[in-house]
Amino acid sequence: FITETFIYLKALIPSEEKEELKMDFIKTSEAYGYETIAEAEEKALAAKYEEGRSEGCEEGIGIGLERGDLNARWRIAKKLKLAGSPLSFIAEVSDLSKEEIQNL
Repeated sequence: FITETFIYLKALIPSEEKEELKMDFIKTSEAYGYETIAEAEEKALAAKYEEGRSEGCEEGIGIGLERGDLNARWRIAKKLKLAGSPLSFIAEVSDLSKEEIQNL
């Protein structure tokens, strides 16, 4: 809790008061055996990195699923086109435009 509070306050206070806050944090940390400022900042940075990485992975998975879905619709439309199905039917079942189907 103290680490999170320090990091939060550090972002809010004017720069001339940051040194005083840092010294208070060090005294409190030493008195109670808490981590150093560097360790606190490193943990906060690691948490932000992991959060960003996780969000990036989720976004990448979403993009991959969208592309996979589109590729599947193209494959189905192409098979239906080769089988001689009407363009309007292919567009309806594949959710592709008639222009996209004609370009297959």
